[in-house]
Amino acid sequence: MNDTQAAIRAFLEGQSTLALATSNDRGQAEVAPVFYVSDEAFNLYWLSSPDSRHSLNLAARPRAAATIYPAVWDWQDIRGLQIEGEAAVVTEMRALILARYRAKFVLPAAFEAQINASGLYVLKPDWIRWLDNGVRFGYKTELRL
Repeated sequence: MNDTQAAIRAFLEGQSTLALATSNDRGQAEVAPVFYVSDEAFNLYWLSSPDSRHSLNLAARPRAAATIYPAVWDWQDIRGLQIEGEAAVVTEMRALILARYRAKFVLPAAFEAQINASGLYVLKPDWIRWLDNGVRFGYKTELRL
């Protein structure tokens, strides 16, 4: 793992929410915030209702984008990820991924029914851009996966 990949891994572990961009049947972008967990291959997993707009969009058009960034007030603190890839419903290893999800997020017991009723989704990135104004204004580096 190189320094950029290590920085991205650490950043993903330290954040909680991604903004997921999908495309509706009119070709318009729709964005939804979701809690996520990630794995060593930079795959991003989230829970969602199969009836939500973004889930329906992904069923018809699996190409998606995401961004992950902390809320900051100083331009030098701007850093984050832009991600593009293919999304899908997770059909294997659901229990393992949910264990990772439960380890990252403290969820009330009452939320268990929601978890069981939710679909588990993955965004498999093929392109990641890391931005970090702390290095210098406009600094970015990209990974092709």
